[in-house]
Amino acid sequence: MKLDDDKELVRQVLNGNTDSFNIIVNKYEITILKIVYNMIRNKEAAEDITQEVFITAYNKLYMYIDKYKLSNWLIQIAKNKTIDYIRKYKKVYEANIDDFYDMASKEEGPDSIAEFNETRTVIGNFINTLDETEKDILILRYSGERSFGDISQILNLNESMVKRKYYNLRERFMSYRKSSRVKEG
Repeated sequence: MKLDDDKELVRQVLNGNTDSFNIIVNKYEITILKIVYNMIRNKEAAEDITQEVFITAYNKLYMYIDKYKLSNWLIQIAKNKTIDYIRKYKKVYEANIDDFYDMASKEEGPDSIAEFNETRTVIGNFINTLDETEKDILILRYSGERSFGDISQILNLNESMVKRKYYNLRERFMSYRKSSRVKEG
């Protein structure tokens, strides 16, 4: 079981086995990097923040509460480090549709390319209307397919609130998409 494996790795690290921490880094580095990159859209900064996340995790591993998933704890550290970075550099990062959906056109025809671009624009415009919590819910749900329980833990929100916000976002998007089509037509 994944949770038990992580608990054992943490126990080994706390007993002085640094090789176990390398296993943790290898296991979660890509996930953390993707989440950080999705928040700031800067590859070099995302790599630096990811490194900081694991340094912090190593130094504060004794604070990890093993009834929770290690991945959620690491994601919370990553989110906090990224927010600190954004505050420090006072940069506003807009969500990009490519962060949320890996959409690829199978056909090369101009109609399918135009439809793909139109869909991407509609989704991107919708995402730009969301607040930070709503964007965070979408990022966590679609970049790593996190459960509602995981998302609620990471964002420190009630799980039912996360579900309600997520399904509300889906409904709002459907209405937004319909109204976008009506305006064009």
